[in-house]
Amino acid sequence: MTSLLAKDAYLQSLARKICSGPTPEPRQRKSAGRTQGSEAAGPPRKKRKRAQKKSQEREEKVVEPKAQALGEKAGGPSGALAGGPATEPESFFALDVLRQRLHEKIREARGQGSTEELSPTALEKRRRRKQERDRKKRKRKELRAREKAAKAAEAVEAAAPPPEAPSEEAPEKPGLLFNKVEVSEEPPATKAQRRREKRQRLKGNLPPLTGKNYRQLLERLQARQSQLEELRGQDADKARELESKMQWTAALYRAEGVRVRDDERLLQAALRRKEKRRAQRQRRWEKRTAQVVEKMQRRQDQRRQNLRKKKVAKAERRLEKARRKGRVLPQDLQRAGLA
Repeated sequence: MTSLLAKDAYLQSLARKICSGPTPEPRQRKSAGRTQGSEAAGPPRKKRKRAQKKSQEREEKVVEPKAQALGEKAGGPSGALAGGPATEPESFFALDVLRQRLHEKIREARGQGSTEELSPTALEKRRRRKQERDRKKRKRKELRAREKAAKAAEAVEAAAPPPEAPSEEAPEKPGLLFNKVEVSEEPPATKAQRRREKRQRLKGNLPPLTGKNYRQLLERLQARQSQLEELRGQDADKARELESKMQWTAALYRAEGVRVRDDERLLQAALRRKEKRRAQRQRRWEKRTAQVVEKMQRRQDQRRQNLRKKKVAKAERRLEKARRKGRVLPQDLQRAGLA
């Protein structure tokens, strides 16, 4: 818009220059006291006048084609604009023509001019720009409507009284509450717990011979064998039935993954190894205890010796200090054989 206003001002000033006649040169006023030096400055003044005339002629030459072009576009008598002084109606006509051209340019800049001279691409760009402006306008309108609705809702909530708390609190569902986990009274058993319970269930009222207490397992195995020997002496069939039952029970336990220790020879070897390891650990422990006691005794002896040396050194320092002061000590007399 600023460029259009500048163009308008330029065109109006150009029209004024064209329509106005040549102004007479102002009469120079003669100075009262002309000195000899001012008279000598005459020739340079003539040169200045010639330069001014040449500049005016150049301006007239530049203005003439512009005035002719304006006359041709207006379609009116433009010969008077190119030549000498113009009349007042012609000057008004030229101003109207220039103003009309300015308004046409303004309309073209705003997109309201004639679209006959525009190319299809320019028309498409203009249409897209218009659509984008309409879309942005609709978006701004929707945003303002949302803001108004949000403000109205906030005002209604602020004006409304707070809801009353219910008298009976709803029972809370057990779940994760910060760092506390609420569980039911009987949690579901895990796979390991189920396996443990299954192992604990006895088969045939015979507990399996499992564990690492080899002495106890050996005693239980010997008790079973003695029971079988007694039963064989009384009833061989019952003894065979009990023996097969023990064997089947041990096989079922082994099928479940239980390690059954029912071999007396292996149990005795395992017991001997365990007793041997226990004896070795006992010897190592006794040896370590003896070493610790010996080390403590050595440290105590070293401490007593250090304390004794410190005490003797302190006494010697006192005696040396007394000798430096000139005192005669009994130890010195004894050494000298004078005591």
